[in-house]
Amino acid sequence: MDAYTAQDLLQATLRWLHVGASALWIGSAFAFGSVRRAVERSSDASARRRTALATYPALLGWLRWGAAFTWMLGFALLFLVYYRGALLLDAAELDPSDLQRLLQSDGRPTSRAWIPGFLALIAAFPIYELCVRFLRGALSLWLGLPLWFALAIGLSCVLESESGFSNRAVFVHIATYLATAMAANAWLRIWPAERAALLALASGEQPDAAALALSRQRQRHNAAMALSVLLLMLSTHHTSLYSDTPWPWPWVAAVALGLGFALAELLAKLSDRFSVE
Repeated sequence: MDAYTAQDLLQATLRWLHVGASALWIGSAFAFGSVRRAVERSSDASARRRTALATYPALLGWLRWGAAFTWMLGFALLFLVYYRGALLLDAAELDPSDLQRLLQSDGRPTSRAWIPGFLALIAAFPIYELCVRFLRGALSLWLGLPLWFALAIGLSCVLESESGFSNRAVFVHIATYLATAMAANAWLRIWPAERAALLALASGEQPDAAALALSRQRQRHNAAMALSVLLLMLSTHHTSLYSDTPWPWPWVAAVALGLGFALAELLAKLSDRFSVE
């Protein structure tokens, strides 16, 4: 087996595991939201408590570990396919001096080529937090989240114009920014609040309403971002979405983010209609 075949098999395996982990993560996230709404419609406080203690821990377990494995496997793919591969840069649009600076002799990107994208990935969650931290209730969803989407697209415009990223790499990086914010939400905002609430219920106490409100806010954000990420990831396999016309990808990215946002809200409303008559 030559090195190319071995790397191709490794990437195929990582993609399979990445997609499987994301299915567990997104599925458990939507299931948790639907189950919670169904439980909260019950008028029996004792039944709500028993159901929550019996079902929430498993759903939250799949949610947070699905998030962790999806992010880790996705980062491994990002590194192998883009940071160590030939898809990161648009070589045809680079000056000869830039090619010498950004590409190694074997055609792989240098560290100077991929470090800007990596630093932007690290900054994704802090930027998202700044967009939504000071907005409460509906404002966080209807103003904070669109602002975060706009900044993610703007940051990617800089990567394309200043760092020579290919349009395909730009789409993937927007998706990774959103997925990073989602995974951080799952571990740093949703899970701590829900764990504290379950411990309070188990002790016969009332959960912290403010902490639960923050958890629910971030769950709604994650639902919108999850569907946007799926569309952005799929778009990398269809070159007509990001080529042939000048600067097409920002508009496609905006449409993908908007569709994800709208579809998440529609699914939330439809899930309230699923009941036993």
